[in-house]
Amino acid sequence: MPQFNTPINTNDQSLERVLANPLPVLLVLSDNGLSAPVQTSLEQIAREEAGKLLVAKLNTRENPAAARRFGAAGGTLIVTWKGGAEQARLVNPEPEQVRAAAAHVLGHGPAPRVTQAAQRPASKASSAVTHPIRVDEANFGDEVLSSPLPVLVDFWAAWCGPCRMIAPTLDKFAQEYAGKLRIAKLNVDQNPRLAQMYGAHSIPLLVLFKGGKPVQQILGAHPEPSLRKFVEQALR
Repeated sequence: MPQFNTPINTNDQSLERVLANPLPVLLVLSDNGLSAPVQTSLEQIAREEAGKLLVAKLNTRENPAAARRFGAAGGTLIVTWKGGAEQARLVNPEPEQVRAAAAHVLGHGPAPRVTQAAQRPASKASSAVTHPIRVDEANFGDEVLSSPLPVLVDFWAAWCGPCRMIAPTLDKFAQEYAGKLRIAKLNVDQNPRLAQMYGAHSIPLLVLFKGGKPVQQILGAHPEPSLRKFVEQALR
């Protein structure tokens, strides 16, 4: 394949070809552009590792399928990819973390270290919260995608009767599963981009996230035993 000494742009249509190429990939997903230091770091990496590593950028606002696939919502997400599988991911990384991620996927170093600043949201998320938390575009990355615990996100709206029907069950689960599972509520009217990204065309929609990725979902106002079975199976 041709050698690229600068970051390339990809999209929903070309992403699979990019990931299937024989080189390791440093994939940068962002919804609002990159900071100058991170952009400079990416350009340097692409130039220095031309022919060994492919650096690719993707705008998540314009490519919802890719954003949904990698669970990207707000800010910058860097994913390293090799041999058909994800190797590591960083949320809102510093330039030195980007370099460490590149070195790691090339086999030249350990997995990138998370800075103390980046660990703070995860520390907050790891606490045993006993009530559903409200999430939106501003905190979705910290509270859901960076959570060390699985997160069950309730896509709901104030006008939705079935949403109100399952609310007491979710309140109960937040207490029962505290420390094992977090319950989060996202208003689809106030956060249409996230609703579209995760396919919340009908509600209530419950989506379970593990390690920053949506892994299971259940649609509709199911009775408590059904919802409990869904949660128990998801936590195995």
